[in-house]
Amino acid sequence: MRKLNRLYLLVLFSIILGNLLLASSCQIFIKDIYAHQLFNSSGQKIGKYYVQVATDPEIPTTGEYTKIMMRISITDGPEISDVPISIDITRNGQDIDKIPRIVVTNGHHEFDYKFLEPGNYVFYVYLQDIYFSGKTITYSFNISTLNPFGYIFYSLISFAVVTPFVVMAIIFFTNRRRKKKIQANKSVEK
Repeated sequence: MRKLNRLYLLVLFSIILGNLLLASSCQIFIKDIYAHQLFNSSGQKIGKYYVQVATDPEIPTTGEYTKIMMRISITDGPEISDVPISIDITRNGQDIDKIPRIVVTNGHHEFDYKFLEPGNYVFYVYLQDIYFSGKTITYSFNISTLNPFGYIFYSLISFAVVTPFVVMAIIFFTNRRRKKKIQANKSVEK
């Protein structure tokens, strides 16, 4: 009986530790290394350009600064330099903010933005095509925010996913151990 109690305590400890590790890894940290495309990004190809937008943290939290990272390349892959862009930001169809003309150097641009209210934000990126057509190309990217308690929600979801598997494992091993004991008792009685 003591071994069974130890097993339950070990499994309970494993559940708690696993959920803590899973909850602490909810955010993906992106470093300022540009050897590859952006992770957790959304991208659009229009004309001869490919524009990507990513955020750090992956899901922005309202009331905190979020790093917005952009990558502009030719559709074949190499980043392009000295491309002028401007950005309009809307939330629920209403204009929230405007970022005036920026010249993107080395194909990458980063800026910090504070999402003040929860909701779905749309970033309209107006790219001045100075290399090919001379026209303005418009890209749109949806970025949804999370309120500060959103990570608790993720933790609860991960707990709800992991716990049934652990409970099934406990039941399986308990039944297996019980069957072995019954078989051992039957062989001793014979």
